[in-house]
Amino acid sequence: MKGAYKFRPSARLIRTIGDDIIKDVYAAVIELIKNAYDADANNVELKFINLADTKKAKIIIKDDGHGMNYQTVIHNWMVPATGDKLTRRKSPGGRYMQGKKGIGRFATSILGNTLLMETTEKSGITTMVLIDWSIFSTEKYLDEIELLVESKTSGKKSGTELIIEPGERVLEWTEKEVELLVKELRKLVSPIVEKENFQIGIEFKNTGIDNYDNIHRNIEPFPMLDLFDYRLSGKVNEKGDVSLLYENQVDKNISPEKINFHINLGKGKLCGPLELDFRVFDRDIKAIEDIITRRLKDPDTGSYLGKLETRELLNQLCGVGVYHNGFRIRPYGEPGYDWLMLDKERVQNPSMRIGSNQIAGFITIADEDISHLEEKSARDGLKENSYYTGLVEIAGQCLAQLETRRFDFRKKTGRGRKTVKIETELNTLFDFDTFKNSIKRELKKSNVPPQTLTKVENIIVKTEKRKSDIFDQIKDTVAIYQGQVTLGKIIMVIMHEGRKPLKYLKEQSPRIARWIKELKEEYNTYLLDKIVDRLEDTKKEALLLIDLFNRLDPLAVRKRGNRKEINIYSIIKRSEELFKNELLEKKIIFKNEVNKGTAFWGWEQDFTIALTNLIDNSLYWLPLAKDKKEKKIIISSQYDGKMLIIDYRDNGPGIEKKYIEDGLIFEPGFSTKPGGSGLGLSIAGETIERNKGVLRALYDSEGAYFRIELPSAELHKEYK
Repeated sequence: MKGAYKFRPSARLIRTIGDDIIKDVYAAVIELIKNAYDADANNVELKFINLADTKKAKIIIKDDGHGMNYQTVIHNWMVPATGDKLTRRKSPGGRYMQGKKGIGRFATSILGNTLLMETTEKSGITTMVLIDWSIFSTEKYLDEIELLVESKTSGKKSGTELIIEPGERVLEWTEKEVELLVKELRKLVSPIVEKENFQIGIEFKNTGIDNYDNIHRNIEPFPMLDLFDYRLSGKVNEKGDVSLLYENQVDKNISPEKINFHINLGKGKLCGPLELDFRVFDRDIKAIEDIITRRLKDPDTGSYLGKLETRELLNQLCGVGVYHNGFRIRPYGEPGYDWLMLDKERVQNPSMRIGSNQIAGFITIADEDISHLEEKSARDGLKENSYYTGLVEIAGQCLAQLETRRFDFRKKTGRGRKTVKIETELNTLFDFDTFKNSIKRELKKSNVPPQTLTKVENIIVKTEKRKSDIFDQIKDTVAIYQGQVTLGKIIMVIMHEGRKPLKYLKEQSPRIARWIKELKEEYNTYLLDKIVDRLEDTKKEALLLIDLFNRLDPLAVRKRGNRKEINIYSIIKRSEELFKNELLEKKIIFKNEVNKGTAFWGWEQDFTIALTNLIDNSLYWLPLAKDKKEKKIIISSQYDGKMLIIDYRDNGPGIEKKYIEDGLIFEPGFSTKPGGSGLGLSIAGETIERNKGVLRALYDSEGAYFRIELPSAELHKEYK
């Protein structure tokens, strides 16, 4: 049989669009408010009436927009997934259309069982449609269901009124649900975009809900937004050029700072021009008190808030929202929806990173055909394509600018967590010289006999010796842990290097075993040659794994040995080998210009850890230096009298001068890398200190510049 046929949708398709695609009642209300905006309304009123009575309950959404005529209702409004708005793009009043999917009107089926729509055009003609949504749950086909549409002259002002009878669904509207709806509406319209006279009102009559009965409110953004501690606002153009302004309200003496840089993406793609506004709040007790003193009031009662209420308001307010033409795209910006993975990063580095409950963020994206950021039909976010990945990366790189400045400020002013360098603190803890001198001084003041003084001093010396052994054990343990942390940081290198040989071994082993079995059953020269060839290849892949483990060995030691004379050239060479594939992939030239005889007396593991962390940093930053044709890492050495100097340079973006001058880059937790742990340079510095040396950062306009200063091998012999 053969024929031409058409799809014939079931009537249930309409309920599917409403019940299954529109996420929840909040999304339903928001869709209908967006429709009012698209109709050039200046005001939209949302009314809840008689919620305690399932027979009399009504939800009314009324706007003063341009309304629809009879033809528009039957040819556009009644056509599911119509492309009318997508084609027009702008309303008659010049507004960019919010609803382009052609399904928003079916949100009314989420809110109630029946809908009466009365829409009046400017000429005063009103068109009415009555829909019982239950008939779309029958076994009928969609084209078998008829709806009565009536039009008459009414003389009313233009606009649209949706009268919804929720029936049993009214029971879902508890006080908690109403509160959540009000919060959703407050977050709906971006506070950073000037809307052209669009006001949302909400009214409650005979609801039976204590705090929401017989009242009317205009929906306004949260008043707390202007009470931020830190703010980063500005634009990112379609080429990735960023222009931001950083503000600090904690200290009014700090002037706003302009920040300009270029976005360099990893896996993502640039998603058109963006506007962003990040407002960040500290949440320690002092910070909460400071917010209250800035005249924070309850938006409904007008009374000043207490500490607990302020924290709760922050919980409601915080989140990073994404806005399109001034309206928020759900669920971005909802409490607990951490799409930028801020909390995950904060767990790793709490001193530096901002948590999702500390930031009220607003990101405004361009239209879909420019940004390529496409909203899902289910209204539950954006499609997670490469442009979405780019949006996440851009937001992270911009927020990192605020995080570094906040960290610097809080460090200088003694706020927040105190970070310590383990080696320095241990040296202070086990410093007996100061203690011994203090005891001697006090005993002499008390005219203690010399022999008693000597006895006390001997006791202190013996105690110092015992503690010194413990001190060495602790330092060894710390060194081992730091090696393991560094190993964890380069896990991607390990996986990348080891994946190919492991895959080969996994695939070839059963194949060789099968061939050997076949060979036992019947001798075959061709099969024997194949086995020999595969075994040779297997040996080569196994040697690659052995080579990888040998290169990792200095970072994975379980027990530290004694210090010995170390050849620096060889260590640098092994470190280069560890990263050789990544260096090749990123087209980075690695130059080891250290004299082959350069040596020092210390631990190989420590120098390997320091060097690995420096190279790991360069491998991240060098690809971001788009203006450099040749990307390089150069390591050189020189003797300066008593000191051996190792200069490490790359020609990447470099380090801001102020972070070098403040010594901030060696602080545990500090990182300008989005998502960075802030441990790499801190660990590198401590490993060099254990070898009686020092790691310095020097400013260089051409890139990053680190200098390692170590006692030469000859001088170091006194520490054998």
